[in-house]
Amino acid sequence: MENKYYLAVEVKPKNYFPINLLDLKMSNQYTTTNLEELDAFTQRFYKKEIIEAIKEANLLNVEDNMPLIIIYYENKNTRKMAALTKDYDYDMWGLLNLNYSDKLFVNKIVNFLTKKIDNKLLAQIKNAKTKEEFLSIIGHLPYLIQRKLYLYLHE
Repeated sequence: MENKYYLAVEVKPKNYFPINLLDLKMSNQYTTTNLEELDAFTQRFYKKEIIEAIKEANLLNVEDNMPLIIIYYENKNTRKMAALTKDYDYDMWGLLNLNYSDKLFVNKIVNFLTKKIDNKLLAQIKNAKTKEEFLSIIGHLPYLIQRKLYLYLHE
């Protein structure tokens, strides 16, 4: 069964207020619980714009400094991850494109992906002969893994 993901505001540590996209004018009646689609939606806006839309909808007394996150349920626990917004002005694919031949950079990626993907794929990434092969392998990883890599390389 696929996880369902929700845009939320972290009101206090470990206290999350899920946002129904239908309540936000900016959603134009669009709603989803798919992570990739939710990211595509939130990346169209800056965090401040989304927070303002939440204020406008009068959903809760939200402050600008409250974290905007994505929540999901795993093993009966609520988990959180960063909401990707326009504020993440970062081109992972450009970085990968520029640094594919840098062995230290590739090792950093391999170390990060260890235990997240199988050893066969790790070896393929490490031993990729061309830029196209390197980018293709990473491009075919599951979306959640690509997303984690994006955030890891962004830091």
